[in-house]
Amino acid sequence: MTNAAEPELRAVLVAGSINTDLVARVAKAPEAGETVTGSTFAIFGGGKGANQAIATSRSGAPTAMLGALGNDDFGRARRADLEADGIDTRSVARSQTAASGVALIVVEETSGQNRIAYVPGATWTISPEQAREALARVDPAVILMTLEPPFDVLETLLEVSAATGAATVLNASPEAVGARQFLDRIDVLVVNETEAEDLLGSTVTTTNSAEAALALAALGPRTAVITLGAAGAVVAAGGQTRTLPAPEVRVVDTTAAGDSFSGAFAADLARGADPFTAARSGVIAGSLATTIPGAYPSIPFRTAVEGLLNSP
Repeated sequence: MTNAAEPELRAVLVAGSINTDLVARVAKAPEAGETVTGSTFAIFGGGKGANQAIATSRSGAPTAMLGALGNDDFGRARRADLEADGIDTRSVARSQTAASGVALIVVEETSGQNRIAYVPGATWTISPEQAREALARVDPAVILMTLEPPFDVLETLLEVSAATGAATVLNASPEAVGARQFLDRIDVLVVNETEAEDLLGSTVTTTNSAEAALALAALGPRTAVITLGAAGAVVAAGGQTRTLPAPEVRVVDTTAAGDSFSGAFAADLARGADPFTAARSGVIAGSLATTIPGAYPSIPFRTAVEGLLNSP
């Protein structure tokens, strides 16, 4: 476990979904009305919140999860997965009325790209009271959020963080436009190119990504990060931008790459790193995650990230 290695660190509280991923690999993803025959099928733990919590923990920060699962086999398996990675699950509720979340994922074997249908299930039962209890108990240095929980939960997290001084990181996914109401109250916004386009209303490419990051920062967050896939990421903070290239890797499956970035980034912030340094760790973690199939199995440990950080 990485948590015990750095006991002086304050925790990261991660708020988001905990899902079971049902993954089919195909040569080519089907079009509307089309059926294709796949080569393999597997069941993995997933969910952006759970992925990010595991990434944070494996990056060396004490980690607590705020979420919800159903009273079902998927829920029991996912809780066990989180606890096996040393994650505090005391703020993961067990819903008696909603099933655990699931994601149906189709991965193209030729490109490694994925298409996802997501059913939130119990995630939508997380309550503001549950969020307040988690914050009081954990007293986190960093709160890492997705847009998956109910928005009144996110409102509570931001309200309490303003009083406690915890840094807030919002990964504006899965539907970035929902982040607009929060942008002037968060410390860090993390988006991919498509999400950046949704917020800005204009095309974002590697060529104009630095300008796009500055434009996102102008909407309210102190720091804006755009992840660029194989091109790495660009960070805008304090009026400055920096592009961080990704190492060359053999891409097998891009599932959890963005979540690995966010978790490693949040762990570095809890460690006291500046956003540029934290994003460098995030880029390497995200790149390593693409080399192994599945969500939980692909998320790298800090030792692997440091190996590339320290390489010539």
